Amino acid sequence: GSIPPELGGLANLRELHLHSNGLTGSIPPELGGLANLRELHLYSNEVTGSIPPELGDLANLETLLLSGNELTGSIPPELGGLANLRSLSLRDNDLSGSIPPELGGLANLEYLGLSGNGLTGSIPPELGGLANLETLLLSGNELTGCIPRALDKGDVLTDVLPPC
Repeated sequence: GSIPPELGGLANLRELHLHSNGLTGSIPPELGGLANLRELHLYSNEVTGSIPPELGDLANLETLLLSGNELTGSIPPELGGLANLRSLSLRDNDLSGSIPPELGGLANLEYLGLSGNGLTGSIPPELGGLANLETLLLSGNELTGCIPRALDKGDVLTDVLPPC
């Protein structure tokens, strides 16, 4: 079945783990109203449609795992406002467009997985400001250019493109 929009009314919910359930349909924008949510795990389902920009309203979110679905469209720049986010995985979907430079504002981000999509363009230099980034997965896209020098540091694991 699909993800019930009514879940967006669970005001005190801190974790929502619905991964590996064969869920279909789209991600309800109502989930953006879960002000206390810290973890959202929807990976390994059959979820379709675009990523709702409303997820950018989840101010306390630390983990957003949407990999292994059939999501389409672009990455919402609103996700760049998730100041507490430590892990963002959008791998293995059908996302397109460029990587939003706003993701460079995710000061606490340690893991960024964008591999296995149809992303195009270059890697935004703003990602070089991610001081806590440890893993950056970008393979399996149609990215061009090189990895910005600020990301070319020994402690960041990258898997695509040469350094600038």
